[in-house]
Amino acid sequence: MLSSELLKRFESTDYIVDDDPPLIMHIGERNDSIRALFASFSVESGAFLTAWNPGGEAATLSDNFDNQAALLGEIEALRLNYFVGEGVHPVEGWREDSYLILGINQEDADRLSGLFDQAAYVWLSNSGVPELRLLTD
Repeated sequence: MLSSELLKRFESTDYIVDDDPPLIMHIGERNDSIRALFASFSVESGAFLTAWNPGGEAATLSDNFDNQAALLGEIEALRLNYFVGEGVHPVEGWREDSYLILGINQEDADRLSGLFDQAAYVWLSNSGVPELRLLTD
């Protein structure tokens, strides 16, 4: 089960897409820039995923980079467009490399998150409201 402390961290994180200008998302807050991005790529959904720190446990930088490279391979195998991004906690200062994957369905996003033992990810529908999707019981 996801601790309430970790849940609060996820909900207060800045989810940043490396674009010009950077696109910053917050859980539960409508983001019209996401809607515009989806429209420009003719997609209806997306997911903001990381492979860092599997199981919510701090991993070495080397392991995190290896995991993230493996996630990128999975994204490329699905032949989906993506943007590089990062999750950054504005108070605690930690960060995790991430990808915004355009056009992914929720089933594939769940599968990729599970493959890298992630507790949650950010799901995006064409409403433009980022949702925290929990994968643990």
